[in-house]
Amino acid sequence: MRQIAKGSLLLLLITFAVPAFSQRSSAAKKEYFTEDELDLIRDAQELRYRVPTYFKLAERRLIFLGLKQQSDKDKEKEKKEEQQRLKDAQKAGTAPAGKKAPEDPLGYLDDFTPSELLRGYAQAVDEVMSNIDDSYGRKLDVRDSLEDLEKFLRETMPMVERFQPGNANERAALKDALDKAREAMTGAKEALSIVPKTEKKRKP
Repeated sequence: MRQIAKGSLLLLLITFAVPAFSQRSSAAKKEYFTEDELDLIRDAQELRYRVPTYFKLAERRLIFLGLKQQSDKDKEKEKKEEQQRLKDAQKAGTAPAGKKAPEDPLGYLDDFTPSELLRGYAQAVDEVMSNIDDSYGRKLDVRDSLEDLEKFLRETMPMVERFQPGNANERAALKDALDKAREAMTGAKEALSIVPKTEKKRKP
């Protein structure tokens, strides 16, 4: 294994970034997430909340593309969470009082093309890597998040591989998404060999 300087998990995670994604501007990144999704991310301040939020946004895209099944229980959970978010927003005065939560919480993704949905998945993975690296740089515990990233990629990469592109844009997006996932998996595995296991139980 390569020798990595202490405190530079960045070299393990970010250097595996696909150039097409690592070179895009922060403004371009927002193209693949909605404003409401960005609000969800901003609300999840701690790494242990932010990482699952990115995973949820990535999984929504796989569900919408028909690559991942969503159980009735998960659908109901999404509905309740959306209703609660709207209720909280109305209480805070950031949403209209009479507004109702949509019947289909994933319906908003219809505004995205399949290529954009795949790039949204890749962006979520990219952001998780970046957030883990930032937390590691601040000497915070990242072991659980690294394990979750490895598990998430192990479960979702076969789903992404099942996508059947219909044009050149979709083929390019699929390649970028898989490249990002594979390289993130390599980085996560290497990082897990360096970051020590923790004995403490995970926080709820």
